[in-house]
Amino acid sequence: MPKCPKCGKEIDFLKDYFPVWQEYNMRINENGEECYEFVDDSIPMDTDEEYECPECCEILFRNRDDAVKFLRGE
Repeated sequence: MPKCPKCGKEIDFLKDYFPVWQEYNMRINENGEECYEFVDDSIPMDTDEEYECPECCEILFRNRDDAVKFLRGE
C-alpha cells in the first residue's frame, strides 16, 4: 500500500476533486425566497483535477496518470 509523501500514512485511495461548472436559474418566489432551477453542468477545459491525501488533506497530484501510478505503487 502506498504511503503519502507528505504525512507518511498508508493510504489506499485519494480524494479526487473535479471542478464542474453548474448553471442555475435563480428566481424569487411568491414568499420572497430565492429558488434555484438546475439548467446544466459542464467541465471547464482549463482547470485541473486535484488528488488529495485522505489523511492529511494535502494535494499530492494534479494529473490523473500520476495519481494512478502512485496508487499502483509505480
